[in-house]
Amino acid sequence: MSTTPEFHSRFNIVNHTVPASTPRFVLSCNIYKRISTSLKDKSNNSSTPPIIFTHANGFHKEIWEPVISRLSSRWSAGDMYAFDCRNQGDSAVLNKDVIEDTFDWYSYAADILKVVDTYNLKNAIGVGHSYGASAFILAEAMRPGTFSTIVAIDPTMFPKAIYTNGTLDNHPMAQGTLRRRDTWNDREDARASLLRKRFFKAWHPEAFELYLKYGMLDVVNKDGTTGITLKCPKFQEAITFAAVGGGVNDAYERLNELDIPVHIIAGADSDINVPELVEMKVNQCKYGSVDFIEDTGHLVCLEKPEETANKISAFLDQFWDSRGDEQERPKARL
Repeated sequence: MSTTPEFHSRFNIVNHTVPASTPRFVLSCNIYKRISTSLKDKSNNSSTPPIIFTHANGFHKEIWEPVISRLSSRWSAGDMYAFDCRNQGDSAVLNKDVIEDTFDWYSYAADILKVVDTYNLKNAIGVGHSYGASAFILAEAMRPGTFSTIVAIDPTMFPKAIYTNGTLDNHPMAQGTLRRRDTWNDREDARASLLRKRFFKAWHPEAFELYLKYGMLDVVNKDGTTGITLKCPKFQEAITFAAVGGGVNDAYERLNELDIPVHIIAGADSDINVPELVEMKVNQCKYGSVDFIEDTGHLVCLEKPEETANKISAFLDQFWDSRGDEQERPKARL
């Protein structure tokens, strides 16, 4: 199943620029609406709750399209929203004149709430990857009752005993980001360069092509030559890794405040979420559950979009069908 052009034949995609939670900042947001072909489709569309998707650090909203295209017909029937974090993707381009040299994960959470308010979303489902998942936890803790459930895909959140924020100078992932190449002659040059790295070789081809298409920005160099660079400046990705603030720890500590189900989907080979840590996170939830996807790591939704979509759809089926009875909330299963 290709996300282009087959994907575009199934979904109407509208891009909006919406206000962020902080004045002067804006967010680039895509709304995905499945093109209805029957009265049954239209009926499902009106009854399916909206889904919001948030991306991991260094990525962008379109990276979710391989997963969106593979959701079951029940869960792709409603409106779906994916937006770029204020300092990444198209939002970084829009905010280039006001972007800051610090970042707090709570701003991502506050921007999620701003998207909810902008579109007046009710019973929304949050699906986030990595720190995008943590942002949903913080958002629901900030304003309880905003979401009906959260699907956290290999979430980046830790107890203080295991992990605390470093600084830009001593954070290994931040320093690795700053050393990484971020300019190429064109997309073919970028494709050849990136596919030499094991990191990108593991991606599903659709996700990789979307990264090349939507994660890159065409530029004109000072000498008049053209090239491409990352839409998310690598300094912004680095300061997000080394974010000042307690978001990475607070997301874990505040899991027990949430009165909604939190379902974790983890890569079985994740170096971020080893099984023991996943168990800690599930047990920190009032209503926690988990699925593991084999033969993949932290970038589970980029490497295994079909398996990820199937796990999301199956969990939402279970959750939604049991909503009528509060005693039937999904419980942890390890």
